Amino acid sequence: MTVDKSAPRVIVETIVDSEFCSARQAAQSQLAKHSFKLDSQHGGELPQALPISVLGMAFEDFDHTRGSAHVATLWELHPAIVTIP
Repeated sequence: MTVDKSAPRVIVETIVDSEFCSARQAAQSQLAKHSFKLDSQHGGELPQALPISVLGMAFEDFDHTRGSAHVATLWELHPAIVTIP
């Protein structure tokens, strides 16, 4: 793991469909333990990098604009289940 903001990265998406709500809510709850709120109104950068585990389908998304030039691949992981220690 690197905490370098310019390191290459992969997009990890949590789906808002009801069948994945529990996974998204679990990730939000785990982030809240680190004083970080993640929902449709809140987000942004974590104040400090956290090691996480991600389980999801590798999905070759179409070529679209992403939030950063540092995204290193068209592949994304979604739906994703995130575990934060």
